[in-house]
Amino acid sequence: MNRNFKKQLAAIFNETNQEIFNTGVHNQKIEIMGNKVLIIASTKRMPALDALGEEYAGLVLSMDAAVSVKYKQILKEKLEQELDLKVTSLFRDYEPDIGSSCTVICFENLITD
Repeated sequence: MNRNFKKQLAAIFNETNQEIFNTGVHNQKIEIMGNKVLIIASTKRMPALDALGEEYAGLVLSMDAAVSVKYKQILKEKLEQELDLKVTSLFRDYEPDIGSSCTVICFENLITD
């Protein structure tokens, strides 16, 4: 697979994390399968959400959901603009207990060299 594409993708992913969470990813693994990209990353949770903890669990869940929606919106825009590729769907989940995220990006066309 095109190493340059993976480098560009990693940079955009990290930049988006810095923009939303004020910190980049600690590490990330990118796999490309046809028109799909899977990114497994270790990230840091926003300290404000950790501070709210179990006392405001409902609020924390709502904030997590809102941040995730905004994150996906920004990432999709950056990918389409900077890579000139149409994103058909983007899925993201974050596991706060271990600081791990999984992102699946589906592009309209195959990712080729």
